[in-house]
Amino acid sequence: MFDRTGLFLGVLAFSAVLFASSETFAEGEATETSGDMASPGSEDAAEDDDSAEKATATTGYGYPIRWARRPLVIHEGMVRADSRIYVGGEFGPGTSSSIDIGGAVSPVDGLEIGVSSERIGTVPAPAGNGLLTVIMSPTGRYGDIPIYARYQYHETDIFAAGVDLVLTMPVNSDFRLTVNVPLRIFEILGLFTMDMNTGFTLVAGDSYAAFTSDPSNVTFDFDWGGAGTVNITDHGFIQIGGGLRVVNLNGGPGAKAVLELPAFLGGGYTWETDKDLLIDFFVKSGFLPVMFANQPTGLDMFDVGSTWFVTFGAQVYTWPVFGKHRRPKG
Repeated sequence: MFDRTGLFLGVLAFSAVLFASSETFAEGEATETSGDMASPGSEDAAEDDDSAEKATATTGYGYPIRWARRPLVIHEGMVRADSRIYVGGEFGPGTSSSIDIGGAVSPVDGLEIGVSSERIGTVPAPAGNGLLTVIMSPTGRYGDIPIYARYQYHETDIFAAGVDLVLTMPVNSDFRLTVNVPLRIFEILGLFTMDMNTGFTLVAGDSYAAFTSDPSNVTFDFDWGGAGTVNITDHGFIQIGGGLRVVNLNGGPGAKAVLELPAFLGGGYTWETDKDLLIDFFVKSGFLPVMFANQPTGLDMFDVGSTWFVTFGAQVYTWPVFGKHRRPKG
């Protein structure tokens, strides 16, 4: 299983790079002459302007096309719809697979609310998370419904900071209430954007029955994770991410606080349509997690045959349909 999973992961990562690299860098340049030859200094300034324009490529309504330059929330009045197909390992016979559909809207400037697991800058969620979600294997059932609100309280050309509140309705697993602090640092050294997320989750249920014969009905998780994103072109990007998760933080009678290290690779391509829609096509693959620590008896430290995953899908962004950024009719 490990050899097959590693090969699958490598092929997906290599395909993402090739796909993103296919975008060309053709840009038109317009120059004006007044009879005098332009000075070297003016040429340097023009090159700087071109670089700045490429780094801040936006739609007609001002939303960044480059994934690495996007804020933590969509602009006021925008609507996002997302869907994905998830396939992964399972602690038991068979594989885990689901179709997850969700979305989000920004009712006011700086605030995004939605029903989805696809918040920008986060580690991929396991199978079965969305507004409309169906788990197809190993047994057919409906998935959980994550309802979230994200507020971006600060944004500059250097970084953006916010806070998340996520309420997961326990259709398939347990009730969860998560408070998360996302931080996004834009294109460090003009190369890559760093996402970092720190959060605590209250869990009410028995999801840790596999870790102990007497699980706590109410426990806490700690999560720290994120990703680095490089836009190879304005439209193509690649990602690498991971983090640290402490499961069952407060323990219970005979329970352990188990450490998990998730990791993933991914990439995607953004298509800007003639109708001013943005569509992100993406693929991600990795392990949730790649490694356990302080695990209970019977759980291997590297159980990648049960924790591998591949997910691919798309996100569609509309222009602002209301609010101060609303596109004029006609």
